[in-house]
Amino acid sequence: MADMPNEHDPFNDVEADCQDARIDGALILAGFPSELLLVLAEVLGNPLALLVSKAHLSKAFREAARAAQASLKHADLREWARTIDDAAVASVVSKCTQLSTVNLRGCKKITDNAVKAVASCPQLSALILRGCSKITSAAVKAVASGCPHLTTLDLSLCRKITDAAVVAVASRCSQLTSLNLCECGSKITDAALVAVSSGCKQLASLDLSLCRKITDAGLVAVASGCSQLTSLELYGCKIKNADAAMVAVASRCKQLACLDLSHCNITDFALVVVASACKQLTFLSLAYCTNITDAAVVAVAAGCSRLTTLRLDDCDKITDAALVPVASSCKQLTSLSLHGCGRITDAAVVPVALACKQLTSLGLGHCEKITDAAVVAVASDCKRLTSLNLALTAPRSPTQRWWPWPRVARCSRRSYWPTAPTSPTRR
Repeated sequence: MADMPNEHDPFNDVEADCQDARIDGALILAGFPSELLLVLAEVLGNPLALLVSKAHLSKAFREAARAAQASLKHADLREWARTIDDAAVASVVSKCTQLSTVNLRGCKKITDNAVKAVASCPQLSALILRGCSKITSAAVKAVASGCPHLTTLDLSLCRKITDAAVVAVASRCSQLTSLNLCECGSKITDAALVAVSSGCKQLASLDLSLCRKITDAGLVAVASGCSQLTSLELYGCKIKNADAAMVAVASRCKQLACLDLSHCNITDFALVVVASACKQLTFLSLAYCTNITDAAVVAVAAGCSRLTTLRLDDCDKITDAALVPVASSCKQLTSLSLHGCGRITDAAVVPVALACKQLTSLGLGHCEKITDAAVVAVASDCKRLTSLNLALTAPRSPTQRWWPWPRVARCSRRSYWPTAPTSPTRR
């Protein structure tokens, strides 16, 4: 691939010879030891961007920055995602020989060659390749071979990745604690999960969202081999025997704090088991799990009192009887999403507003039985609220789009637009 234009390569400014050194703070910084310059860069923001931003102003700073880069441990290249190519990545790696973290999120121009260059960093512990759509399994295999100390690997939206890549990582990166395979497509199957379960015993975070070829057998294998899991995301995984898989996960992975089951074919039976076994849960998404009823939510409220986020979007069988226990037991809730729960009334929302004083986000869109009384209660008692969605919550005339906000003045200057259910690791 051709080199990037000069104005886009983060190292061109460093390499370019500047004839006229201007009087600038860069002259002062140039006198600092490279170790101190590096510390300042890391404290003030993206160290890579900061070290090159003043290079054109002073030859002295350029030399100091070059010396500091040799000790740089973190390279975040997202700032140049639209233009950076293989040559630029290779240039970064050649100059920053101590890298432990490389973030290439959204760098869609890079190919396997760039990642293979990164694989030459033996101290690499974290590699973010989210959205690098040209990357194939060959590049990931190179990383697995060259970076045995890898603990974090994000391959989300890398749709050319296959089981072979995951198997290579699992066999050589035994220290892996976080693996993101979100939207890697149909080429990720149970074979990858079996390899992970046997090779990555320290795994704490696993994102399999929209990996629709995996089955309950794969999840049972993960549960058996990765008992230290604290985060598991299964958004959109249409697993036929989801209940059996989740019972296995709950029985072996009792440290789970984040669980995303959005769009999964889950029932009350599995959720009752999850609630009784996973007492550490703080994030639970059951959005679009249309089979669950009040019994599941009541069990969650009783067993998971540490919840801070609960998503029940479009769980249309849920009634007030489910939310009242949530209000009384889950007082640390900061986010509650009930979009499309058409059976919810003021009798549920008012207790939530009274008991859950930490709420910052509340979604009531399409809850058509909600009235002014619930909104007034929320406005009066949820002083920390920053996001409130009331879209289509009551009949209105063609000219009346929203509720009469003067009656809920304490929520003024807030955001009322809905937000999509997003787990902490996918933000």
